Amino acid sequence: MPVLEVDNGITMAYQDRGSGRPIVFVHGWGGSGDVWDYQVMDLADRYRVITVDLRGHGASDKSWGSYDYEVFCADLRALMTALELEDVTLVGWSMGGHIGLKYAIEGMPAVTRLVITGSGPRFLKSEEHPYGGEPESAAALIDAIIEAKPETVAGLYGNNFHRTDLEATREWFIRIGEQVPGFIGLSSFRALLDEDLTEGLSRISIPVAVFSGAHDQIWDPGWSQVAATLIPDSTLVSFDNSGHVAFVEDRHAWNDALETFITEHS
Repeated sequence: MPVLEVDNGITMAYQDRGSGRPIVFVHGWGGSGDVWDYQVMDLADRYRVITVDLRGHGASDKSWGSYDYEVFCADLRALMTALELEDVTLVGWSMGGHIGLKYAIEGMPAVTRLVITGSGPRFLKSEEHPYGGEPESAAALIDAIIEAKPETVAGLYGNNFHRTDLEATREWFIRIGEQVPGFIGLSSFRALLDEDLTEGLSRISIPVAVFSGAHDQIWDPGWSQVAATLIPDSTLVSFDNSGHVAFVEDRHAWNDALETFITEHS
């Protein structure tokens, strides 16, 4: 698996398949690039499909340190530069979409379109927007990661799915999540809770597609609606038979929506 040195000997793993206009896929909390397996199969015959393992995830280095959004965005920027990417569609799921929003708000290079799926500008409720969990529930989840990480990962990944006919896929996602050490899961989850990007949405100057599973139990779909309302050039697409992983549960419609968005903003 190819790796890129992103910082003082720390490497980030990625896969680069196909040819054509580049799409960079970023996974969610506790995930890896493997979660995009269906998109690789479906799209790499006509796009350059690049999947990454964020630092600390999958086959990337898992050194001691902070795993926050500044680090993740810097690593993505290093990837874009090293691969000499231009006109990139950046696609992020869950935490990956949250990172993508930060990347776009800060105007980092190469990305000309952004797609977020099962994501939004903030994870918990705010005074203005009553979507997501309470701070107390987040604190309890942090304690659960510290005290019982395998059980916590299994519970969270089980709640990713709305469909009940994907038990093997659910188990596959859990196995992916088990690769992430507890201290990395804890650091990155705290970073996810700390990042409130709501005020920065109006500064995003590229087209954004907001994909949302109607039955998402992880990232409240209300935050998808907020994102679509506040981002100047945005499109909201809902998938009625999906939870948090619409790119799996409603794979073909999700892929079609992605391709339509790319074509319409090329």
